[in-house]
Amino acid sequence: MRARLFLVGVIGLGLAGLFGCTPKFTVRPPQALLVVRPTEGVAPLTVVCDGSLSFSEEARIAEYIWDFGDGTRAFGPIVSHTYRRGGTYRVVLTVYDERGLKSAREAQVTVYFPKPVPDFSFAPPLPATYETIRFDASASQSPNGRIVRYMWAFGDGTSAEGVVVEKTYRYGGTYVVTLSVEDEVGEVATVSKTVTVLGGPSCGY
Repeated sequence: MRARLFLVGVIGLGLAGLFGCTPKFTVRPPQALLVVRPTEGVAPLTVVCDGSLSFSEEARIAEYIWDFGDGTRAFGPIVSHTYRRGGTYRVVLTVYDERGLKSAREAQVTVYFPKPVPDFSFAPPLPATYETIRFDASASQSPNGRIVRYMWAFGDGTSAEGVVVEKTYRYGGTYVVTLSVEDEVGEVATVSKTVTVLGGPSCGY
């Protein structure tokens, strides 16, 4: 009788295993959480990346790996990074727990190129009508690289292009001269200065 009861018990356990009645264990990976501030701004832009809220319900977080999307990486729960050039970057945090399981999450950072800084001088400082004035924009600069275009508007309906240009006015008066520069990444900025031309209306043709 005891032998029969033992046999029935063994068969029952086997059937229970077959039909999924044995306990199941779920392995939960860690959860990566991140905060990036700020998420946009003008280069050079320094961002602070905080992954300290990442967690694992079953193990300790062992490693934090940051990929900033510009070819650089960092390690640790809280890090900072400076973007030197404009662009849109993906910041990816990957966390590993002590069992080797991992999780990743990402955020986006938008970095704008700074504007160029146009500047120019002119000589003579008080020109007369029909006197040649030399305008020089070589003092203009851009943090993004080369300036590729210099555009002049002389306040009398005429214009020119170039780093150094020459201009004469037929009539005396005050003119607002505007220089616009464009750099190699397409950013444009302008500056204006006043030129006073001595002399009355011209009688020349």
